[in-house]
Amino acid sequence: MRKGILVAVLLILLPFIHYGQEREWLLNKDSLFTSIASEHFTLYSVKGHLSAEIRQETLKERELAYREISYFFKMKVDLSINIFLFGSEQLKYKITGHKGLGWGFDNTIVEVFNDSIRLDPYHELAHVLGYAINQPPALIDEGTAVYLSQLYGDKAFSRLTGYPAKSINEILLMLNEKKELVKLPALLLYDEIGQKRNSFLEYCQSASFVEYLITQFGEEKFLKLYRSLSNSNHVGNEMMFELIYKKDIRELEIDWKTQVGLDKE
Repeated sequence: MRKGILVAVLLILLPFIHYGQEREWLLNKDSLFTSIASEHFTLYSVKGHLSAEIRQETLKERELAYREISYFFKMKVDLSINIFLFGSEQLKYKITGHKGLGWGFDNTIVEVFNDSIRLDPYHELAHVLGYAINQPPALIDEGTAVYLSQLYGDKAFSRLTGYPAKSINEILLMLNEKKELVKLPALLLYDEIGQKRNSFLEYCQSASFVEYLITQFGEEKFLKLYRSLSNSNHVGNEMMFELIYKKDIRELEIDWKTQVGLDKE
């Protein structure tokens, strides 16, 4: 009976919270969801969606991810993060107005979570923790999120693309046979990745380039770059690459493609 009442409440509120990307739906979270908390997270879900055991296991996974990602970013402050888990993409869209399986903003993570869809606990968390430092262009923002989820999440990107045994660079070489790469200076101008048909290639390309920067030049220089880039100062972004790496992004692109094997096209 209570579940029926909750569904009725959802149906009543949906017309008023449909414009979810403006985030009005967050004002109704206490009436829409039940919650459970850990050190850094409060997990929200519709009553009856998840068992107590699954919610506890999910929080443990997220706490581990928090420790690993915050260590990578050298973070010195603790954040409190809200996670909203939905049983279907349709319900997620109706309540939040956001399309897709996952979404991270401010101190909030929104995901579809059911028997067949469970996103890795790293990708959206990498965005949320990273945004506490800076909000760089998509090339670095998404590239870092995919790189970290691949590094800590048991090849999460590889499994997502259907090639669980392959590395990011191996997948990139395969995808490049079917689609043309975006030039890095052009990709650096993107505010967002994931709105086009070749988004997998762009995610993979970005992650591969981030991996190259870290393995070739070290985490310290990469974090300096991460903190220094801007979504609005495009000219300054290119200059920042040259200032930190002593090479402009076109020179770095040539070297990266050589390292990966993309120069053998």
